Amino acid sequence: MATTVRYHRGLHFCADLESGRVFCDAFAKRGKEYPSAPELLMVSLGSCIGAVILTYADRHAINFEGMEIDLDWDIVEHPHRIGRIDINVRMPGPLTDEQTEVLKRVAETCLIHNTLLHAPEINLDLTAGK
Repeated sequence: MATTVRYHRGLHFCADLESGRVFCDAFAKRGKEYPSAPELLMVSLGSCIGAVILTYADRHAINFEGMEIDLDWDIVEHPHRIGRIDINVRMPGPLTDEQTEVLKRVAETCLIHNTLLHAPEINLDLTAGK
């Protein structure tokens, strides 16, 4: 799998994906035109968690219509990074204690969640000229 992110203009970047074009602002600031990279990461994490819960809930007749996933996160220093992410999944209807525990375990199988918990090997190269 591969993704190419291109400089767009100002502090904006874009990526042409199979599903369409995504724009991103380099920094989280007021009045920005596009989501920031950390915001897109939170959207990816929340959507991934939602997708695995939805798949399980649908198979087990658990109501998921109206499910919401809140992600609260902080940036820390040394090194500069997201240092904490608190996630609250709000299901629309009542759940038994057993359903709650199972859905929490299911949520933790999300690809993005596991990627963040088990950091991938990242190899960075920089080339000049084309």
